[in-house]
Amino acid sequence: MNNGIEFKASKPDPRVLIFQVIVVASLNFVINRPIELLLLFLLMAILMLFHGMISIAIRFSITYLLLYIGNALLMYLKIPLITMMFTTLIFLCLRLFPVYMACIILIQKTYMDELLFALEKMHIPKVLILPLAVVYRYVPTIKDEIVQVRENLKMRGLNTSFIGILTHPMSAVENFMIPLLIRSGKISEELSAASLCKGLDTEHKRTSCTNVHFEIGDVIYCFGCIAVSVLFILINKSNIFA
Repeated sequence: MNNGIEFKASKPDPRVLIFQVIVVASLNFVINRPIELLLLFLLMAILMLFHGMISIAIRFSITYLLLYIGNALLMYLKIPLITMMFTTLIFLCLRLFPVYMACIILIQKTYMDELLFALEKMHIPKVLILPLAVVYRYVPTIKDEIVQVRENLKMRGLNTSFIGILTHPMSAVENFMIPLLIRSGKISEELSAASLCKGLDTEHKRTSCTNVHFEIGDVIYCFGCIAVSVLFILINKSNIFA
């Protein structure tokens, strides 16, 4: 009787989601019209819904819609200097949104051990994998630290709101940023030590409890990314939304 336990890998494969990030980032260098960026954003929002990230997709959609409307209003009003400065900044944010969403899908849907195992199967040098492992754990940890610092400041009766930071920037740096920077330095050291304890610095081949490999669904997902990228390039070349 076979008493072995089979651990099923998460799907899609981590390499598929990495490929998706590369495709979305590449499209940002090709498309240059707001309507095309809007279509790319809608596609990423649909992918978030497909992966079950409903609340995150809603928050991104609301923020993107407000920025898009604000950019349209500034272009319509044409206020000297203000329109040029803020529309450039908003347009840059609109460009970064799809890439940021693709990275969030990668982080949310991929376990770190599977990601590292997949990267080693791609023959990525360990000198690059080790910093990635630290950063992968650092981002969610530092978010928790920001919440804790804000709670501590509130307990001391200090204003941590956005308006309070704008009105008292020096106090915000002293009361908020300094303890956060000190704590984040310690966190990075702890995460580096944890990664070394897991054997990420050894020369031996890394193993995984889950069977990380490409399946038919992963291949279809990759071809879908390629087809969508080709479609966006054709739309950009044909000047449909010019």
